[in-house]
This record gives sequence, C-alpha cells and structure tokens, in this order.
Amino acid sequence: MSVHGQVKVRTSAEQKAARERQRAEKLRLYLTQYESILNNRHLIDSFQLLKQTENILIDHPDCFTLWNIRRESIIKLNDDQLKEYLEKELQITQICLKSNPKSYSCWYQRQWCLKLLKEIFNLNLYQNELQLCKKYLEYFIYRQK
Repeated sequence: MSVHGQVKVRTSAEQKAARERQRAEKLRLYLTQYESILNNRHLIDSFQLLKQTENILIDHPDCFTLWNIRRESIIKLNDDQLKEYLEKELQITQICLKSNPKSYSCWYQRQWCLKLLKEIFNLNLYQNELQLCKKYLEYFIYRQK
C-alpha cells in the first residue's frame, strides 16, 4: 500500500529491536542530562546552564521545565548580555519549531522573548514574527495533506 507516494516496507524483528535499543539509549541520555540540570542548576554558571538546556531542547522542545530554567538564567544577565541572549533565544526557538511546529512551550518562549525585547529595548520584531508564523502554518498545512 502506498502512503504519500511511498511504498510501505515491512521491517524485520531485528530492525525493530535495533530501533528500540536506539530509542532507549536516546531516552537514557535525555533523562541523565535532564536530572543533572535539575539537581545542579543552582551550582552551574548561567552560561553553562543555557548551553546544556539548549542542547536538550533542540531534540526535545516540549519540556516546559527547561524553558523555565532558561528564562530564569536569561533574566539574571545584564542588559548587554540580555539583548544578545534574547535574540539568540529567538534563533533557538526557530530551530526547535522546525522539528516540532506545534510545541506550545517553544511558542510561549518566543512570545516571552519578543515581549521582553519590546519592553526593555523597544525593539518591534512582530512583522518578522508574522512572516515566520505564516511559514510554519504553511508547513503544518502541507503535513496535513
């Protein structure tokens, strides 16, 4: 049977087992990193914490807790660093949305960044944001077909 122009290929038990082992290893790594961040977040430097959470969120953008930790770390920065990291945060969320355009936590993080950039630095990036939203809506509609 053909799905979206692709012929469905049956997988062997070995292939399924290999995929399950791969998924289990990926989950184990994620949980190890996640627990490490939660247990040591008050001991880790803000910049290191931002890097660690970024690495996890790019693969798993739906984790509200990690986005909250990032917000706490970003708020502690001085104004020069704050602007830089808010703009970087917009780039990170854009990467995350490419893999999961329906990630509510990621969209909320983007909204938070845009709001702070507007309030603190008087930057109005909403026109760019509308173009991005249109682009992701088109991706979503295309996936539905």
